Amino acid sequence: MGSPTGNLFDFVVVGAGNSGAVVAGNLAHSTARPRVLVIEAGGPNTRDDLYVPSERFANVYKNEEIKIGYRTVPQNHIHGRILEYVRGKGLGGSSVANFMAYIRGSASDYNVWGDLVGDDFFKWENAVERFKELENLHLDDDGDEFIKLREGVHGFNGPLDITLPSRRQWPPALDILMKAALDFGWPLNPDQNSGDLVGIGVLSVTSYQGRRTTSASAYLSNPPSNLEIWTDSKVTKVLMDDAHSSGKPKAIGVLLADGREVRASKEVILSLGTIDTPKLLLLSGIGPRSELQDLGLECIIDNAQVGKGLTDHLYVVTQWGARSQFGDEVGFEKDSKMVAAAREQWMRNHTGPDATRHLTTLIGFLKLDPHRHSFDELEILDARAKAWIKQPNVPQIEIFLQGVSLEEWDKSHGEEPLIACVMLMNPQSRGSVTLASKDPAADPVIDVNFFSHPYDRQTLVSGVREVMTFVRSKHLSKHIASAVLAPKTDSDEDILAFCKDTLMSVLHGVGTAKMGHRDDPKACVDTDFRVRDVDNLRVMDLSVCPVLTNNHTQATAYVVGQMGWKKLAAEYGL
Repeated sequence: MGSPTGNLFDFVVVGAGNSGAVVAGNLAHSTARPRVLVIEAGGPNTRDDLYVPSERFANVYKNEEIKIGYRTVPQNHIHGRILEYVRGKGLGGSSVANFMAYIRGSASDYNVWGDLVGDDFFKWENAVERFKELENLHLDDDGDEFIKLREGVHGFNGPLDITLPSRRQWPPALDILMKAALDFGWPLNPDQNSGDLVGIGVLSVTSYQGRRTTSASAYLSNPPSNLEIWTDSKVTKVLMDDAHSSGKPKAIGVLLADGREVRASKEVILSLGTIDTPKLLLLSGIGPRSELQDLGLECIIDNAQVGKGLTDHLYVVTQWGARSQFGDEVGFEKDSKMVAAAREQWMRNHTGPDATRHLTTLIGFLKLDPHRHSFDELEILDARAKAWIKQPNVPQIEIFLQGVSLEEWDKSHGEEPLIACVMLMNPQSRGSVTLASKDPAADPVIDVNFFSHPYDRQTLVSGVREVMTFVRSKHLSKHIASAVLAPKTDSDEDILAFCKDTLMSVLHGVGTAKMGHRDDPKACVDTDFRVRDVDNLRVMDLSVCPVLTNNHTQATAYVVGQMGWKKLAAEYGL
């Protein structure tokens, strides 16, 4: 994936992650057959063992070649802690490195998006059609008591293979957890991708026939002759023509780190993600004038919002020692012969334990019971945020339950591990991405600003207390031997201290090149994904999202790519 055959293309797509691969693949396969180049800073990611489903939790930490190891600045509201902020790298981007969750979010998320930007194209009624175009959903157990798909809202013929794991694949722990959760009072949701998100159910995953599926496997695996793919090629600047007839700067191509220049006759499309898209915009002279001038960069377009508004989910992990009824996950992992045999089988034909182990997860998107939790801080939010969070299909927390351990398991804790993660939905804290210097090789300055808003603190504390109450309830406590990683007590003070000491980013950042109304001077892009006041330059990735959807955001990244492609197709008659 190699050498350029020329430097003039119709469309140049920078970044081959979830969104960029969708855009590039659709452009190249359109009836007009434009000449398309996709440029990726990372490698081709051809090693088969990068796609083992059982490695879904560890993939990004075991394989340096698929990650960018960013870190945040010290976080003022959590004892100055510096957090890891890794990003995916190479063909497929974060779809190679992530947790493989495929959750669309709530219908209300997309309706709020459409209202905020003044374009019904982004509302659920249209978004669900774009999701269906993407998806090829595989399901064995429709009709099972815990799984029932809503008619008309799923795709079965798209390029992206998605699996809803079979009931036959459930480990013993999952049956125990599901029954305990329902007895505890959490509602069942038999179709979490229907737009009605609230409730507990089984997670859909980007896996098929025993192998992780990615944006590259779906959209770039068989490139037509009009699509070129350059890997290990880092873009450092968008090239502009200041003398364009419209009176606005026009993007005419990009500059690579090795000095090559590539030209685009129609559009340059940035799909580097929430961190690296604003970084490239800033390096190209698009951003807050004072910040650029302080670094010795020419300001071509003064836009104070580039890199601002970073919004991300955060989470904490509680870990518990469970009794032997949970299965024998630890026994498997401690038997080196079984582990080696499983990997050998998977490498041979993508079957066996490594094709399904760790694949089935119980996940709940929940509204907190006002009889058990305080909501004082909800009432101080602005009217729009308050109304959104109060929608019946909008959760306040996500709870993730699985019989796995984060590290080598000590059986003195209990026979088997259980993790119960609590993730904050609808966070109100906002951070930023800025430049450290004008050197393109320098990492950006990432400030997620976690826990700066009181709503986030109160809601995460309530979510952790909900999990502690569940684990200690009559429905589950008989299966639990010990608390391994948890707050000392269920007091606000102890839970808050635990959260500050242990919380992490879910790496779902959005909003650093935010979309807005066409007449909104503060928006970074308009509803056609065009960068404001620049011709022929668009952004199509999670950085444009004006809301952080209630989900694991790879599904959102995919649909942003599909929506962006639809806008291009309509404009250019593709």
